[in-house]
Amino acid sequence: MDEILSVPYDKTKVFPCIESKVFGIGLEAYTVGSAEFCTNYVNTRHITPLMDNGHYHPTELVSDKISSMLLFNDRLALHITRPMRWDSDHVATVSEDTVAIMQEIKRCNAFDKVHLGLDFFDASIDRVSASVIGARSVKKALMIALLEPTDKLMEAEREGNFTRRLALLEEFKMLPAGIVFDEYCRRHDMPGADWAAKL
Repeated sequence: MDEILSVPYDKTKVFPCIESKVFGIGLEAYTVGSAEFCTNYVNTRHITPLMDNGHYHPTELVSDKISSMLLFNDRLALHITRPMRWDSDHVATVSEDTVAIMQEIKRCNAFDKVHLGLDFFDASIDRVSASVIGARSVKKALMIALLEPTDKLMEAEREGNFTRRLALLEEFKMLPAGIVFDEYCRRHDMPGADWAAKL
């Protein structure tokens, strides 16, 4: 990796990134590109960490890591995918994980620091549709995060009122996100919810 990074080019045009993985093909007990190695490597080489939400243990969430990573890195790259058992490369959906990632970026006010890359590999569907479905799903997750009245959550947290914070989090889940997304599509001359029926 040091040899690759030694090749000179304008690193403001393409940010070098390294992403970790929880396992290696054919390796049950040792992975060179572990999360710990890659995190330390990027910090000692002053490059961008890349987190793939399919490359962690199923009980680990990338959304939980974003705020800590931003404390020590100027920027962060995310590979947003639909994980399948420690693997990725699947079309992103409006899952709890995807929404939580977008919420954490919003809560950290880090839209200018986080770079999003999407996966659209699913071999069972065509690539154009895969790309469109993934992009629309991430936009929906982002919109759900933007609809969240984060200021009210932060106010409850500052006051130490964790009961109100939890109650608000639960109530926010019922906000009419679908109606807002349809209006967004209408205003931007994009296909609305009926586009999928035409496939």
